[in-house]
Amino acid sequence: MSKFITEKNVYLRPFIDEDVDLLFEGLNDETVRETLFTFRPKTKHELLEEYRKDSSNQNTVLFTICELSSGKAVGITAFYRVDYVSRAAVFFIAIYDTSKWNSGYGTQATRLMIKYAFDVLNLNRIQLHVALENTKAVEIYKKCGFVVEGTLRQAMYHHNRYVDFYVMGILRNEYYSNKNS
Repeated sequence: MSKFITEKNVYLRPFIDEDVDLLFEGLNDETVRETLFTFRPKTKHELLEEYRKDSSNQNTVLFTICELSSGKAVGITAFYRVDYVSRAAVFFIAIYDTSKWNSGYGTQATRLMIKYAFDVLNLNRIQLHVALENTKAVEIYKKCGFVVEGTLRQAMYHHNRYVDFYVMGILRNEYYSNKNS
C-alpha cells in the first residue's frame, strides 16, 4: 500500500473503501464512542458514503493511519474546513483500534499532520476541539505544540451533564520556532 508520509512507527496513506471495516468496528465500539462523543450506530454503507464524500471534498484532507510494521490500518486523521485563503484548518484524529491506544501512534500521526500542514499545504493555523476531561489527548496535543486558546463552556451534552471543551491551536511560526530550538 502507498505510504504517503512516514514516521517512526506509523505512516499515513489515502483513505480506501476497505478502511470502512475499521471505522465500522471503531465507531460502534463503546470505548471509542466515549472519546468521540458519537451517539448513534452507523452502517458500513453510511460510513463509506460519508468518507467517500470527505475524500472528494477539496476542503478536506483525509488520511488513514497505518502501523508501519504490519501495514494494518489503526485510525484516521484529517484536516477539515481547510481554508486556503486564511491558510487555516481544523484537525481531527481517531485511533479506532483500541489495542493500539497508548502506543504513540496518535502522537506520531499528529506530528506528521502538523509537518504536512505547514511544510506542504502552507497553512498558518491548525485548530482542534477536545474535551477537557480527555487529559491524555490534551497532553498529546500540548506535546506536539498545540496551546490552549480558550474554553467552550458546556459545549456538549454527554451522560446527563454538559461537558467543556478546549479550543487548541498551533501557528506556523510556533511550529518552526519549536522545531529549530
